[in-house]
Amino acid sequence: MIEIPLRKSEHGAVRIASSSLWESLGSIGLLASHRGLGPWPYVNWAKNARRSLNRSNMVVPGWLLYLCSACGGTLPSFLSAVPFSTKGDLEEEIELLRAVSPTRVRAELEQWFPQGIPVEVAPLHSDPGAAVAELCAFLPQYWRAALAPFAAPLRAATEEEILLRARVLATQGQEKLFDSLHGRLTWRDDLLRLDVGTLRVTVPDVSRLVIVPLLFGRGASFFTAAPDGTAALSYQAKGAAVLVGEAPPDRRSDVPSRGDRLEILLGRSRAGVVRGLVAPTTTSALAATLGLAPSTVSEHLTSLVAAGLVQRRRAGMRVLYELDGSGAALLEYLDNRHSVLADRRQGLSGGSGRSTVTVPDRHR
Repeated sequence: MIEIPLRKSEHGAVRIASSSLWESLGSIGLLASHRGLGPWPYVNWAKNARRSLNRSNMVVPGWLLYLCSACGGTLPSFLSAVPFSTKGDLEEEIELLRAVSPTRVRAELEQWFPQGIPVEVAPLHSDPGAAVAELCAFLPQYWRAALAPFAAPLRAATEEEILLRARVLATQGQEKLFDSLHGRLTWRDDLLRLDVGTLRVTVPDVSRLVIVPLLFGRGASFFTAAPDGTAALSYQAKGAAVLVGEAPPDRRSDVPSRGDRLEILLGRSRAGVVRGLVAPTTTSALAATLGLAPSTVSEHLTSLVAAGLVQRRRAGMRVLYELDGSGAALLEYLDNRHSVLADRRQGLSGGSGRSTVTVPDRHR
């Protein structure tokens, strides 16, 4: 449980930002926690990522894999600086990571492992500068191999998520925003609580809070605080279904996959449209994600709206489509891969161990 003092009356105290670094670390956490077939909707992405990493002879630093699997579904805050942009520039974030002091790394590790530093993490503790430099060199290569092939749908889904949450924040306020984040955030008595499993984090007073949507939020959850009183935390964004898409050659045929009940009923392309609508999206973004012509996607959407499975609404200059209750129920019942409603309710997983971490008022 992370507890953050935040007054409801503080105007402009909450904003939304994206982070390519946090997304990268979250995706690594997902691979680390699912060594075999990844969970829906990450099955196709995990398969392609592992193939690409193996082809490039890339190996994730062992201490990072250990932290991902042993730290209760989260990571020490020195790995994740507070993001300040909606662009999520990886190079800028890596430079901030590179500047982290060895003293801070050792101090946080000793707080996380009060019974002694595990042997798997010993290289990081004994020489933080070298270990962090290794990670900074690895991350751009990892992005190119594992995430760049999905960059367009990831970016589109993140932008849609930020737009959706920003509208809630602007029109309905902070409390409604927190209530909309999959029920994992609660705000009571000027205290914001984030359930991240058994980890307990004590946070000093903060003046500003940055929330960071992650499509790979199930791989790891993040919390960090900056010296200026700004805190940041991640949550699982709704648009991870954009990663369901298969390779382009497979998309050209509308022949259903064997045993795929949704595709057998609707056809491959229309089933892909349904699966892509678990988060609000536009016709053009969905077409780019699925590798279909916008006119084809538009035709499917018209039919699905007429059938009462999809709802259409305007957001500024854009028209957004999303599954309504009937569409979500159909997908939950027929989709062999996963229950969409369960995925919507799924929060950031926590581990079985219990740790208490105190976030310092100032970075070392």
